[in-house]
Amino acid sequence: MRPFSGGFSGQLVSYRSPKLLPMAVTRGMNARSQRLVSENSVAYWIAMLTAPVLTENLHKALRSLKPYFDDPFVTEIMVNPGGRVFIERAGEMLAVEALRISNDEIEFAIKQVGKLVSQDPTRNTASAVISASVGDLRIAGTFDPASHGGSSLCIRKHQPPETRPSLEELVAREMLTEKQAEKILRLFVHERKNVIVAGSTGSGKTTFVNALLKRIPGFERVATIEDSVELHPGLPNHMPFVVNHDANVTAQLLVKQSLRYRPDRLILGETRGTETYDLIRAFNSGHDGSLSTIHASSAVHALAALEMLFQMSVPENATLSGEAAQKFIATAVHVVVHVTRHTEEVDGRVKSIRKVNEVVLVKGVNDGNYDIEKVA
Repeated sequence: MRPFSGGFSGQLVSYRSPKLLPMAVTRGMNARSQRLVSENSVAYWIAMLTAPVLTENLHKALRSLKPYFDDPFVTEIMVNPGGRVFIERAGEMLAVEALRISNDEIEFAIKQVGKLVSQDPTRNTASAVISASVGDLRIAGTFDPASHGGSSLCIRKHQPPETRPSLEELVAREMLTEKQAEKILRLFVHERKNVIVAGSTGSGKTTFVNALLKRIPGFERVATIEDSVELHPGLPNHMPFVVNHDANVTAQLLVKQSLRYRPDRLILGETRGTETYDLIRAFNSGHDGSLSTIHASSAVHALAALEMLFQMSVPENATLSGEAAQKFIATAVHVVVHVTRHTEEVDGRVKSIRKVNEVVLVKGVNDGNYDIEKVA
């Protein structure tokens, strides 16, 4: 594994005293406007004004990682227990041998992430583990001893929309073949088949989906639902919805709401919970050409995982047999695309290889098993 180095210095930003915030907020307002800033609204303004400070503190705590935050080819930054740093850059896994992040810096960064999402990460409790989106970063952090040997971080960078690869570029990178690309385009874009994209974490599901969404005709109205903004169809009539767990704005609620917005297609960033029942109903109710992703190790396993989530999300007091659930899914999901990621050493370099492993048609259910046909 090749080394990679870099860094910069900086100072931590201190908090402004909350006692000064009301004066700072009301400065320049007329008397009537000042009266509107009541005691009940102070907490809101504190949050509004301290968020930039918390974000800056986060970046200052991880100041030695700045070159990798700024590098557009770096997609993942991993800080292991003991402060050792690894990055994935242009698909290559690299060890940053000259750099160590102190445990205090890691834990300070985790606390800043927690404050940004109104959480209080604390070791030896359930909140010792945190996962949140901050700007264009998706950050997972874990305090020791849950992270054995020291606290740790894993930071995924969302690529800017203008730098995300097209389907043609993914073919050139050999993520999929030209035949697979043509088959998927015909099924999803032109024949409006409902698609599930399955794969492991970091397998390229979102990258592939973004490339596919760019091929949807510009006259269509598309609604997207995500935990964090990663999907960029580039369509003029795009209605984006974002989940907010702190406010109890769930994916299930937004799936239902999105259907009232008259979408031609519904795109759910990931299927993983109570929204599954409503999603499958949407797939079956005339929103052809819709799409979601799921974590699974094959196309068959994706259908089994979807079936399990579907049955778990059936409304209370409703009953649905396993056979009925299978038939419902088989009529709602027409295509499963399975993508994979594996790591191998090529000419002394450790590379992450992402591939479209299979494209299958879902033809129905036969004797309790999904009847599928591999077409690419």
